[in-house]
Amino acid sequence: MENNLMVAQATMIAMALAGIFTVVLPLGLGIFFWRKTGGRWRFFFLGCVIFPVFALVLEQQAHRLLLGGLLGPALQGNLWLYALYAGLMAGVFEECGRWLALKLTLRWSRGPEDALMYGAGHGGIEAVLVAGMTMLNNIIISLALNRGGLAALEDLMGPIPEAGMAAIQGMAAAPAGLYFWTAFERLSAVGLHIALSVLVYTAVRKRGKWYWFPAAILIHTLMDMTAVLTNALFPVAVTEGTIALLVLGVIFLARKIYLDEKQKTP
Repeated sequence: MENNLMVAQATMIAMALAGIFTVVLPLGLGIFFWRKTGGRWRFFFLGCVIFPVFALVLEQQAHRLLLGGLLGPALQGNLWLYALYAGLMAGVFEECGRWLALKLTLRWSRGPEDALMYGAGHGGIEAVLVAGMTMLNNIIISLALNRGGLAALEDLMGPIPEAGMAAIQGMAAAPAGLYFWTAFERLSAVGLHIALSVLVYTAVRKRGKWYWFPAAILIHTLMDMTAVLTNALFPVAVTEGTIALLVLGVIFLARKIYLDEKQKTP
């Protein structure tokens, strides 16, 4: 059966559309914020730099130390504990990176519109690196499978471990519509990053509103924790629907704060 693995054309099209969306979404938001609010591209690209440094380098090193140490079995053996751990790590590293970036560039900022651009860049590069590159990798694997089966895939990738084979079988069996949820999930994630950027920017700019920084860490932690738990316990539609509703609430809060800061910014 494994030698006859094939990926439907409709599934590959869905992968391609989801991957393209991860690029078009942040660029489209950047252009929109630039034209409508005057936010500057330097903050967009700053977000593109900060996310991989703090989330893909520093956070991953911390995961290797913690999960590879004595706490690893306990954290990974309990779903609720692991969800809390994963959410807290993402919240601390990403929000600290966001705070540092906005703090160091505060003198060059003209107002909260730059926070919108930063959030689009931060969330946008995450979408490209996490989801977009995954879709590209899936398409390459699919083309190899459809061309020559597992033999062609092994020529491309080398020997495939058991875990890798299970992932490939799951990808081949997944319906095309499942990949559109990837695009929807990235839409929610980018929206959250933009909202959190407004909160952290306000904390950086106003000493009396420092509490928005720990609030951003807490919100980020709860969002990721919810995603881990619902993904493990419910269908994907429940997970993404729940996250989207929560993100809308955070966006509403950030919009109120943004408008208030905009009025007070000369």
